[in-house]
Amino acid sequence: MPRAASTPAAARFTGRDVEARFLGALRASPDLLPRGSSVVIAFSGGSDSLALLHLLCGIRESRGLRLTAAHFDHGLRGGSADRADGAAELCRRAGVPCRIERADRLAGSQADYRSARFAFLADARRRAGAARVALGHQRDDHIETVLLNLLRGSGYRGLSGIPPRRGPFVRPLLGFGREELRDYLRAEGTEWVDDPANRDVRHRRSRLRHGLVRALCEGEGEDPGTVLADLARSALQADGGLDGRARGLLAGAGYREVSDRAHFARSAVLGYDRATRGRMLRSVARDLGFRLSRGATRAGTAFMKDGASGHGVDIADGLRVEREFDRIHVRRVRGVMPDLELEIGQAGSGREGVRLGGSRYEVRWGALEGTERWATALPGHAIRFPLRVRGPRPGDRIRMAAGSRKLKKLLTERRVPASDRPVVPVVVSADEKILWVAGHATRAVASPDPEGTWFAIGIAER
Repeated sequence: MPRAASTPAAARFTGRDVEARFLGALRASPDLLPRGSSVVIAFSGGSDSLALLHLLCGIRESRGLRLTAAHFDHGLRGGSADRADGAAELCRRAGVPCRIERADRLAGSQADYRSARFAFLADARRRAGAARVALGHQRDDHIETVLLNLLRGSGYRGLSGIPPRRGPFVRPLLGFGREELRDYLRAEGTEWVDDPANRDVRHRRSRLRHGLVRALCEGEGEDPGTVLADLARSALQADGGLDGRARGLLAGAGYREVSDRAHFARSAVLGYDRATRGRMLRSVARDLGFRLSRGATRAGTAFMKDGASGHGVDIADGLRVEREFDRIHVRRVRGVMPDLELEIGQAGSGREGVRLGGSRYEVRWGALEGTERWATALPGHAIRFPLRVRGPRPGDRIRMAAGSRKLKKLLTERRVPASDRPVVPVVVSADEKILWVAGHATRAVASPDPEGTWFAIGIAER
């Protein structure tokens, strides 16, 4: 049901302090919603997302923001389609286009719907070419999350509550309370739609909101919300300190991330306790776009300690930990884009991108910049255009000074792990002769170039 737009208390509330604090928060954290960026607003039509819509509309011209909205209809109750239409109408009045999508064939758990909603928002961001997705979570949500995580026995990260930003998803309203935002909307003469799910005590958050939080707020003494918010800040600081230490330890272990994978020295991390190894592994997983559960962290750290070389273990849907000699690899195993090979049609100068085994490179030829990771000069008389830059293939051989060598054997002798071989760039002539294996070998030629011409080629990481 829509809420009344005005009350005597609301009439005395101008909302200007909310607008000023909102703008001040964005200025204090310029990376939250950068000037000139495109933003998708996750819009339910409830008071929080409606306040976010109005506040962003109020600053879109001064900050050059391009706004669109996205509404996910969970389809859990009758009338949800009408509420979706109502949300679209609120956006239309604000001059913001709104995309609507309905959940389909989900198992029905809260986790299923949350995953579907975030997948929809991520897709909406891609379609809009937006840099950020703005969510309407506010201070009360933040406090409830701290309590929920406390009841689960969470560590520092869980006790820090809801982060203002996680990747492209941002929450600009964490400094405002629920009733404060509703007073702002009442002062604006604006109605909102209540979501019945927020009062459904079958959901743990609703039970906590209308039970424990209400009981705490009715007690005497200091405001429990303030206490919990302080706890979250302290936990965030402690977690950040431990994360910083883990990053330093990873650097000491030779940590390196390239595209869809990362690796570090196993012997260097085994000297630390299990909790530290777990934090290091979670840090690597975050670099690759994953958040690990406790069980996943335990499985990964156990494998790091006891796993045999040449084996691995899946620790998340799409993330795998593997061991090769003294190296631990953490890599994505789903969604890796197919190789994108490059053809160089003739001599001259140029630069193009290439993707091998999930790693992206820039190939430069003719005129090099000196910043390439690998570079060589090929004798002109040995080249048959077009050249191709690709990854290694079964049966590949290269002529060396001592004779023809299998590429697989060459890379094995150079101690290139099997998981790294697909990302090794190979330059092949039109007659399928391998001219260069970047970083490892250049084709030997029987006689010098009579004309003295050379073809310079280099490869830089992107």
